[in-house]
Amino acid sequence: MERFVGQPLREKPHLAVLFYDSIGDFVVATPLLRGLREKYPGCVVDYFSGERTRELEEASRLLDWRYSIFGVEGSLRALPDALAERERIAGPYELAINLDYHHVNEVVATMLQPRYVMGACFEADARRSMPHPTEKVDGLHNEFWSAPDLLERYAGVLGSHYIGEIFCRLARVETDYFRTEVPVEEPPVEVPPILISTGGNRSAKLWEQEYWLGLLRWAAAEGLQVGLLGGKPSVQARYYNSATTEDILLAAAAGTLVDLRGVMTLPQVAGALQKTKGCVTVDNGIMHIAAAVGTPTLAIFGASPWKVWAPRSPNLHLVLPTEPCPMCEDNRFRNDACLRDRHVCMLSIPPEMVIERLQAILAA
Repeated sequence: MERFVGQPLREKPHLAVLFYDSIGDFVVATPLLRGLREKYPGCVVDYFSGERTRELEEASRLLDWRYSIFGVEGSLRALPDALAERERIAGPYELAINLDYHHVNEVVATMLQPRYVMGACFEADARRSMPHPTEKVDGLHNEFWSAPDLLERYAGVLGSHYIGEIFCRLARVETDYFRTEVPVEEPPVEVPPILISTGGNRSAKLWEQEYWLGLLRWAAAEGLQVGLLGGKPSVQARYYNSATTEDILLAAAAGTLVDLRGVMTLPQVAGALQKTKGCVTVDNGIMHIAAAVGTPTLAIFGASPWKVWAPRSPNLHLVLPTEPCPMCEDNRFRNDACLRDRHVCMLSIPPEMVIERLQAILAA
């Protein structure tokens, strides 16, 4: 194995991309996946991730094959046989691109034994991690991507903090870094004019329960039905910290709030978002899907790195705190919960601010 710094690949190369199975992770990887197909015509692209994003991966035009590392018991035990079959069909892996820092993905990237590798990977004897290349762009592997001076230090290399661009730069791929995409299917339900999503993988990112109630009271007064998106309640409780809040919202706004959690596949969620008039969400996977399909979307960002993760779609409207707090950024967003006794950042985004922005979207 060698570190990839843009070496030419064989014709119709067999490629592997590895990432964690968060919905947003898959969506922000789609510029890279599309760019690989543009750069290497006829390539075969395998994607290694997990069960939570399986529906998007299986329906995506950008992938030839996918494998769940996460969410399936025995996935690592079954992996060698799966790799042998893939190599029988498409040949040895020419390039593996590991977009994650999860130790399991580092192991799997090593198991692929590609000719070239980008991202976390062990050396062939598995004794230590393989050092990254020394070219300037590869310094991004060890950077804090929200750093205020990042673009200054990487002038001529990087044009934005956006994670989709960073991935492409590291993989030596030129494409439209900001255009994400997801597969879309017709939803099996009637779609309300407003869709919301309250959960996030870090509780620090969540908007206040009372603020959601304020938004729903306004919707009820306006005669607008609202749909609640997300996984099944058990999934929301396990991964997205929002099941209790959502139960309270559903009870308080009966007749206004429609429970659509777990009712649709992810491509059908994309179809529902494409049909609605507006979406209100925190920084989560629904935000990324909505941005990808063109939904007018209000994205409430507080304790999360918006410069890195906020989609650059013109239909996405950022709602930022009037009282920003630096503590999460100082901690490089490693904390799950708020680090203060009072959730200052999210408390400084009152429902009136969101309602005013939403009214403008609906009027347009």
